[in-house]
Amino acid sequence: MRINWNEPRFGSEELKEVEEVIKKSYINEGPKTKELEENLREYLGVKHVILTTSGTAGLFLAIKADSLIKGKKDFEVIVPDLTMIATATAVGWAGGKPIIVDVEKEKGTIDFNEVYKKINEKTIAIIPVHVIGRAANNKKLEEISREFNITIIEDAAGALGSMYCGRYLGTLGKVGVFSLQSNKIITSGQGGIVVTNDDVYYETIRRLRDFGRMNNKEFFHEIEGYNLKFNDLSAAIALAQFRKIEERKEMLLEQRELYEKRLSSIEEIKFFPYILGEIPLWVDVLVKNRRDLVNYLNQNKIYPRECWPALHMNPPYRDHGNDVDFPVATMISNNSLWLPNGPAISKEQIIYISKKINEFYKNGT
Repeated sequence: MRINWNEPRFGSEELKEVEEVIKKSYINEGPKTKELEENLREYLGVKHVILTTSGTAGLFLAIKADSLIKGKKDFEVIVPDLTMIATATAVGWAGGKPIIVDVEKEKGTIDFNEVYKKINEKTIAIIPVHVIGRAANNKKLEEISREFNITIIEDAAGALGSMYCGRYLGTLGKVGVFSLQSNKIITSGQGGIVVTNDDVYYETIRRLRDFGRMNNKEFFHEIEGYNLKFNDLSAAIALAQFRKIEERKEMLLEQRELYEKRLSSIEEIKFFPYILGEIPLWVDVLVKNRRDLVNYLNQNKIYPRECWPALHMNPPYRDHGNDVDFPVATMISNNSLWLPNGPAISKEQIIYISKKINEFYKNGT
């Protein structure tokens, strides 16, 4: 039986929610979207929640709002080299230039020693990525924000439910963005969550997302905006998924703990550290002979996933530097592996996967 890296799971709860929307024949943005926004607002303890089409769209809206509020047309945004490419493309989409910096070796999150080197008069924001639930250094974020008047926009795409010092990731900066894509802790296939406690940013993002439309003036548009609204069919699925978030958090922690228990004695494997409150969305490990290990696991119908290529390795960003300029991100990108986990993976399957990994390194396959 094939064991895929990560798959969502749905049940009768999702079907019931979707059926309710279809029966009412109101499938665009409506009451289900508002219900989900309210549930998320209460859960995260924030003032405002806005749903949009994807996490990438959420980052775009946050960056675009920041540039408009500050009156900046020629601007830069600092992003970590180790992230899914959407973090950088959202900057370009909003009209800015992404400035790439290296990451810390221990957690793979943005290196603030490198951030300081890249700040200049064009810098309006920094986007720390909380890599699959591991928090970037929030104390440093706050120091930089105060010292240079730079906006912190958190890319918490894979960190919904994860916490730092008792506060949810994504709620620590000016704006936070989460993803509802299919391999996240809860999903609606695609979707993005934007959160903020700032009224000005909320109103600007709200208008940008909805054609620049003003409140109570359906066809009057104060600014040029976009059509990045959510829909109630997606909201219905996400609502049912959201009710499972606490059990999903427990599941993800247990899955990682089981892998660590079964694999920690292997010298060729290193687990990234998690602290209390952080939720490991995926199980990422540094491994030796990654390509050979993946081939061996594939032969046994196990399909892990290799880490994203670092941003500078992608053709659109190769002029930002090479492997020597980003040594840590390069090392992690070339050696990191995401082991199968999530709601479709059983305890027995994790034990089997671990057995095969042990066999690979023991036998020198």
